[in-house]
Amino acid sequence: MRRTAPLLIWLLAAGCSIGAPPGFPTQAESWTAPLVGPLENGVLVTPVTIAGHGPYLFAIDPDALVSAVDVQVVRDAHLWTGQGPRRTDETWTSRPRFYAELLDIRIGNLTIERRGAMVFAAGAYDTEARHISGILGHDVFAESLVFGFDRDQGVVTLSTVQAFHAPADAVAVTYEQTGNGTSKAPAEPPLWANGLRAGVGWTPRRLATAEIGGQHFAMHLDLGAANSQLDESKWAAAGLAPAAIHFHLTDEAGTPRNVERAGIASRVVIGPAATSDVTFVPYIDERFPFQGVDGALGLDFFRRFNVFASWDNHTYYLKQRGDLAATTAARLGRWGAAIPACPHAGCVTAEVIVADNGPILHVVRDPQARNIALEIGLAPEGDHGTTAVPLVVSLPAIADQMTRPISPIYLGTTLTVVDISPFPRSCPTPGGCVRQLGRIQAPELARVPAGLVGMASPQP
Repeated sequence: MRRTAPLLIWLLAAGCSIGAPPGFPTQAESWTAPLVGPLENGVLVTPVTIAGHGPYLFAIDPDALVSAVDVQVVRDAHLWTGQGPRRTDETWTSRPRFYAELLDIRIGNLTIERRGAMVFAAGAYDTEARHISGILGHDVFAESLVFGFDRDQGVVTLSTVQAFHAPADAVAVTYEQTGNGTSKAPAEPPLWANGLRAGVGWTPRRLATAEIGGQHFAMHLDLGAANSQLDESKWAAAGLAPAAIHFHLTDEAGTPRNVERAGIASRVVIGPAATSDVTFVPYIDERFPFQGVDGALGLDFFRRFNVFASWDNHTYYLKQRGDLAATTAARLGRWGAAIPACPHAGCVTAEVIVADNGPILHVVRDPQARNIALEIGLAPEGDHGTTAVPLVVSLPAIADQMTRPISPIYLGTTLTVVDISPFPRSCPTPGGCVRQLGRIQAPELARVPAGLVGMASPQP
């Protein structure tokens, strides 16, 4: 089924509103949705239903000018589709793209009437063994709203500018937006100012000065990517030593690229905010030749903060994350009735057992949660860091318990439940699986770069 004109209308309407964008409820000023895997510090992921189908897992990317869905969602929901505007990718190549008309989009307690969305191949944005069915773009997280995410609580928020109040203990990081006549954006024809080249273009860059390795760089503040990026010609000045990796990244136009090198900066500072051990991959975006963009700071830089992005006044408000244990009850409760009341946190018990062939993890489901698919985040008791979910257990609905080998580093530890969701990853065996993810803070444990998660897929 094809229909083109309505798709173009909704694509062009994105970002043109005052107050709530077109298609949003008019009687509310703020909305909340749960995050999936918030403690893993990858891309922000939330469940979404389309025309009553789903829920599907969508990643959040405020830099994507329009939202996107994969072909499976198109088939499931019987969506109208048609060839629409071309997309210009990071290599400055114009690509033909198909679009679908999304109806009755439900994200937490927010319902959006309709949106036009780019269609991409199933699996294009899968990350860390998690299937991503769509992208929520800047047509949802629009200029007229304040977008926030709180990894401690495990939620993402949207509010109108009028309803937003910055946390009293947050620090403010301001940025300059390209295309607004500042010194960083020379005067260009109107199409340049709007980020357009041909068809659907891109959002303007939000530039702040970052100190990396004692040098200063103009960095885009990117809340849609797990990894930070820096022009490779500037790595030596920033003190980045390249190390071999094998990753697969996909930009907002749906174009993939392989990444073979990464470097870790010991400290990155923007304004009053600083983060250690930030992972960088090469920055290759050719769409901003006149703006002097050196790279982008991704979610790995922001992992120590809860973030509120006010596009209206060009400010990010960063609130230091709190104690992991103190927010566990709120984090586990964000799913409401989707997770039943159980005698144990997360509806499971977990213990490390010494066996002849090494330690094993034994997880047992509470009867109250029988026949419910679960994903459980486990951390060593007493590890109250805010950047770790060392173990993630995927427990299919058919499995009442699971026994799997784990690393010897967990011998002698007591594991506590720090997160849960009803959206487990797929496992190679039907009885469930356990994965080691994210950054492990305990000094005696191996460290895993937090930046190597997100909209990327490790290559074999």
